[in-house]
Amino acid sequence: MRLRNTAAVSAGAFALSLTAMLATAAPAGAAAPIPAKGHATFCLTAAATSALNTQGVVTTAIAPATLDTTGPTPCVTTPITNGSITVGPPLSGGFPLDGGISFTRTSDNQLLEFKNLNDDLTGRKVTTEVEINGGAPTAIDLVTYQLTSQNVHIDPNGVDITGPANLTQTAADAFLSAYEDQPVDTGKALFNLTVHLDL
Repeated sequence: MRLRNTAAVSAGAFALSLTAMLATAAPAGAAAPIPAKGHATFCLTAAATSALNTQGVVTTAIAPATLDTTGPTPCVTTPITNGSITVGPPLSGGFPLDGGISFTRTSDNQLLEFKNLNDDLTGRKVTTEVEINGGAPTAIDLVTYQLTSQNVHIDPNGVDITGPANLTQTAADAFLSAYEDQPVDTGKALFNLTVHLDL
């Protein structure tokens, strides 16, 4: 019983100490980067889903990302197989998100694709290359997010990040160009984002 309690306390202390790194300035000899492995899931918010449904726009995944429509809103999960992270202080790094997210208006097959996704932990944003109807790609910021002790959990099994991913102006402009409307106001949550990174 004593051993079990000691292990529980040690694991809890580990999680608390790593989570505290989020708000701490990096000292000399900060932790070295480690390979980024895991997955990220983008679930459209209820507001975004309602707006896109009204426009007749459906969501799909670009392989190797996968689409899950069993929940209340569509979710696209992208594998994380490259890049690196530094687990503080502070939590930083960046990594590609394999695959992409696409939207199609069923009335005219107007296509909006977000490819070459990249999660920039240091900049607290996801960047992408956007294409409309197969046109030339344009590099933009897709969404921004926050890293706080409330939405980041770190333990010996990995790093978990959850929270809103907010639509940027450049991504809003892409929706406007494709569909003459945007699914949510700029700065509001387009997705609920979940990221898991193995340690």
